[in-house]
Amino acid sequence: MLNLKKVLLVAVSLLGACVSSYAIHEEFAEGYEFGPSRASTKVKELPMSFYKEGKVVFFRGDSAYIAKVGNGFDLDSAVVCPELCGLGIEGTFAYDSRRRTIYFAKTDELGNSDLYEAHLEEGGYSEPKRLNIEGLDKVRKPFKGSTTVPAGWTFRYNRISGFFNPSIAKNGNRIYFSADFPKQSFGGRDIWYIDRNKGGEKGAAKWAMPKNASDSIRPFNSNAREDFAWTSGDSILYFASNRPGGMGGLDLYMSRWIKDTVEVPVDSAALEAGSLKEAKKPKKKVREIWGPAILMDSVFNSSANDYNLIGSDKILLLMSNRQGGVGSDDIYRPAPFEAKRESELLPHETIDEPKGFHWVLFFFDFNQATMKPEYEAQLDELVDAMREFPGAVFEVSGHTDSRGADAYNLKLSQKRADYIRGMLIQRGFSPDKLVSVGKGETEPVIPNATEESEHEQNRRADIKILNE
Repeated sequence: MLNLKKVLLVAVSLLGACVSSYAIHEEFAEGYEFGPSRASTKVKELPMSFYKEGKVVFFRGDSAYIAKVGNGFDLDSAVVCPELCGLGIEGTFAYDSRRRTIYFAKTDELGNSDLYEAHLEEGGYSEPKRLNIEGLDKVRKPFKGSTTVPAGWTFRYNRISGFFNPSIAKNGNRIYFSADFPKQSFGGRDIWYIDRNKGGEKGAAKWAMPKNASDSIRPFNSNAREDFAWTSGDSILYFASNRPGGMGGLDLYMSRWIKDTVEVPVDSAALEAGSLKEAKKPKKKVREIWGPAILMDSVFNSSANDYNLIGSDKILLLMSNRQGGVGSDDIYRPAPFEAKRESELLPHETIDEPKGFHWVLFFFDFNQATMKPEYEAQLDELVDAMREFPGAVFEVSGHTDSRGADAYNLKLSQKRADYIRGMLIQRGFSPDKLVSVGKGETEPVIPNATEESEHEQNRRADIKILNE
């Protein structure tokens, strides 16, 4: 019986680990494309947040709208939400259902953006109050149109810093937000968090001092802008960034909560306290941190601004100002992808086949969907050649070698094609003039390859002109 209990305990632990690491976007990574939600209008939609009963709230101007999740992975019946109007909410907000409390960013008359809280009472929300955060509880004194913090942890510098776009995590005990604090940052706007203080001295701040959410050894924050952080199950962090290497504008990234082992340096006191032999032994420490940022693929990203991803087991939504929307910034939701069959030519119709344009570039490492660095210099040559055909539609096809399962190779080849397409979009080509298709291992340059040099030539991307 004891052994059975151990087996069950291990099984439950493994199940918990699998559930906690589940990425909500994976369901829509294949077979779906994102289109404008029924809730989108010609008026610019402002950022979304989850609210009561899994409903979604977004803003148009100063008005808050609430919508339930309907059929077809879309929002239904968006109506004005009076209780959230007039609070001064800017960007996303964090709602704690257990405490019936809402947290949000708000700008004061001096231009400082702080975090506020309001409690849901009978008849609506209480008057918003600035969040009591350690290091920020000192009196801010206006001085020549700006503010200073005379003591504690300095969050302000020449009125360029503040708190933006909060989201909630860890059962309401943590708030993630973005900020451009001048100290302890990676540059630009970073993802930060505050934890709820437990116990402590009487009169202590309700929230602990802000911490940068990124590890310094394996960072996911960069010297660009990171914003709109949102966590799924406290194990996946989704956020937007305009760092180099994306598909253009703000792109969606993800980071996983991981365990990491690092060597801890031995200080002089430890050397004096212990023997030299013991001191020379490497000390290791296991940490739990957010891992490096991973760019999400072209199902979610475009050459425009893509940001504010939120989701549940019933819905996945994002904001974007990509082409094909209803207005400027719209809410997008997933829809099953339906490939449209091109009409066949009639007997009397002919097309002219373009001559001399077929580029075979970007050989990939085995099992990789990113280009080998030594081929980057050829990208400019490809771009110049493509610009000789203004208005043409180009097909970027990805290919793999023959090793691996057919289904896996097909998926890998599509990722390679999407990667090259994204690089071309960054260099100014219109997304609607670039078609990416994965062909797996079906069109090898060298059939029946056996040597690695032969396999390498089959791992490629072909760029051709499509005629309409």
